[in-house]
Amino acid sequence: MADVATAVTVLDANGRAGVPSLLISGPGMGKSSLVRGLAASDGVLCETVLGSLREPADFAGLPVVREHGVTLEAPDWAKRIHAEGGGYLFLDELTTSPPAVQAAMLAVALDLKVGDLQLPKGTRVIAGANPPDCAAGGYELEAPLANRFCHVEFTPSVDEWLDGMATGWATPPASRAVATDEQRVALVRSSITGYVQRNPEALDAFPLSAAQTGGAWPSRRTWAMLAAVLPHLRDDDNAAINAAVFGLIGEGTGVEFLEWRRNADLPDPVAVIENPETAFDWQSRPDLVWAVLAGVTAWAAGRGTVEAWRSAWGPLIAAAEAGAPDVAGAAARTLAKARPAKAVVPAAAKRFSPMLVAAGLVGEAA
Repeated sequence: MADVATAVTVLDANGRAGVPSLLISGPGMGKSSLVRGLAASDGVLCETVLGSLREPADFAGLPVVREHGVTLEAPDWAKRIHAEGGGYLFLDELTTSPPAVQAAMLAVALDLKVGDLQLPKGTRVIAGANPPDCAAGGYELEAPLANRFCHVEFTPSVDEWLDGMATGWATPPASRAVATDEQRVALVRSSITGYVQRNPEALDAFPLSAAQTGGAWPSRRTWAMLAAVLPHLRDDDNAAINAAVFGLIGEGTGVEFLEWRRNADLPDPVAVIENPETAFDWQSRPDLVWAVLAGVTAWAAGRGTVEAWRSAWGPLIAAAEAGAPDVAGAAARTLAKARPAKAVVPAAAKRFSPMLVAAGLVGEAA
């Protein structure tokens, strides 16, 4: 259960990453006030839409016959966000929305599409919900919609409520989220791909009960969301990291992932590239070698330069020399897909023909 400052931090990290958030708490906890306060702090528009009072056409668009055919007309709230160039969209009382309305919200939540209208990139989507057992006429979230949100359980402390009363709820706590770069993105991706490579059953773990499918659970989508959100959280911000991980892939898999990540203690991809022979023990477990090389290739792909691409071959060569040619070959295949125009494979890689064969680069080392 997140306090206000942690909830604000995760909401901000999700917004930066383009991941929709779902604030969950009992009635009267201040979800609406918090979202309005965030929008006011950012100086942007906040549109609140109650799904329980809407029809599916309010999200999927109302069919209108025009001279050139049928268009799906967006509602006024979507047009206002579009006209302002973005802002906050607060989908309140999500768990009292009928299943047909929830289905219509799918494209809005992740693709920012309302009928035929595309909302501006950077529009932050936050939904609010009471737990189904606290909501009048409540529904469990349908699995496809639940899997499109980061679930943030939110309960202000007594002190936070007192502060809110004193300030009129207009000034939410400062976010601890941070800007990211290729280096942070690469390190996060290395930890996620390393964990999934070792635990492939965790890639898609669809729950068995309706109550669980309406919560957070691991899927290819939520792992990708996690890879986008975590780089925006400080490494020492355990409260926010836990909230984001549990809110996207669920607490069970989340605990195992965080434990694996902590024990792996993966090195910085840039440090590995600068010192491929000494920055990492290439005779470590295969899943750790896989994770480190995944971070290296992710960094090179993110940089997108010829120099970065060529320098990424150093760790692959070191891994192959240390007896992990299969893992190096798999990483080479990924690296080949991110190859910039006119980039040439380093001559040192020529000694490891299986690695080049795996990458489809046979005979190109120069």
